[in-house]
Amino acid sequence: MKRTIALVLALAAIALLMGVPPAHAQDFDLAVTPAKVELTVDPGQTVDFSIELLNQVDEPLPLSVYAMDYYVESDNTFIFEEPGYYSYSCSSWVDIADGEVSVPANSSLDVPFKLNVSEDAEPGGHYGVIFFQDAREPEPGQGAAPSPRIGALILLTIPGEIVREGSIAGFEVQNDFFSLWGPPRGGEGGWPARSISYHLEVENSGNVHITVCAEIHYRSRFGFGSGTVGLGTMTILPGTVRYFDGFLPSPPCMGIYKAEAIIQYGPDLVTFDVEKRAETGFVVIPVIWIVLVILLLAALIWVIARRRKKRKMGMGPRGEEGKKSSGRAEIRELIEGETGAGSPAGVEDETKGLIQEGRMHERPAGGEDGGEAGYAARLEGEGEPPGE
Repeated sequence: MKRTIALVLALAAIALLMGVPPAHAQDFDLAVTPAKVELTVDPGQTVDFSIELLNQVDEPLPLSVYAMDYYVESDNTFIFEEPGYYSYSCSSWVDIADGEVSVPANSSLDVPFKLNVSEDAEPGGHYGVIFFQDAREPEPGQGAAPSPRIGALILLTIPGEIVREGSIAGFEVQNDFFSLWGPPRGGEGGWPARSISYHLEVENSGNVHITVCAEIHYRSRFGFGSGTVGLGTMTILPGTVRYFDGFLPSPPCMGIYKAEAIIQYGPDLVTFDVEKRAETGFVVIPVIWIVLVILLLAALIWVIARRRKKRKMGMGPRGEEGKKSSGRAEIRELIEGETGAGSPAGVEDETKGLIQEGRMHERPAGGEDGGEAGYAARLEGEGEPPGE
């Protein structure tokens, strides 16, 4: 009875939970223009700029506005810290007039800012980010999930002794030996599909940021296929390394290939007047398919050889018997020619006599008395009737 009551209560609880609709996160669809604000300001100067916000939600969107420092790791992970954390920070120089703004539904709003550069700012690059974070109260049942936010990067250059230097620190393209077929669209399929990955490392050894545009060209040294892969653009902070990682979207099927990485950068986001190159090689050989073809051919050859062997073994005894029968027939014809075709009884008697006397044997292969002529002459001498 107690088990029955417990089961009923459990089923009731499950039904109650299933009847409660889940809490949905509030819509947050905000676009920021520009995503990167690039400025050049002298020490001690102030510059005004603005960022446009586009609210694509059917209700007003209140936002919290604040600035932070940021850093980008080699694997493209962004790290955010409080203003002034990094030596190249400029977030503490950003003057935010109003820390709270509201963007009307399906509308845009320009938010003004000031950047007050310090008198003792060092030449080179200084960086920060301005965040716009959802300021709405979470709906009941949504929990304590962090509010969504979107940011605009500040890329500030202080004039002076500027060193803008980028280089390719590493470049490789993966070999492929064991795939069975081509990848899906995009190039990343995982085995048994062919997935040929690339890895490009770009280092900024200068004192100001560089925006890099990169691409990879590959062509066959031996085999089939060639192509170009655009890797897009990436902003690299001074003294850091960034990675371009991905998969060849249309990888070649077989051959030995040469791949070349090309990076371009310049003094701003749209000028690319410096070019660097690096080369590597990769190999694509469908080993599994080659092994399967070899095994198939070996099996086919084995089957054919086995059939021929069986056929030869089956025809061998018959062939020997046929040779003996042919020899006997020739002897019979020779005897008939000497004794006359009209006396079969005499032929039969003489043949039996030859066999009994042991003079009917295999014809010799050669020699002075060998061959059909010698054998026929002996038969002729033996078959002459007496007295003639």
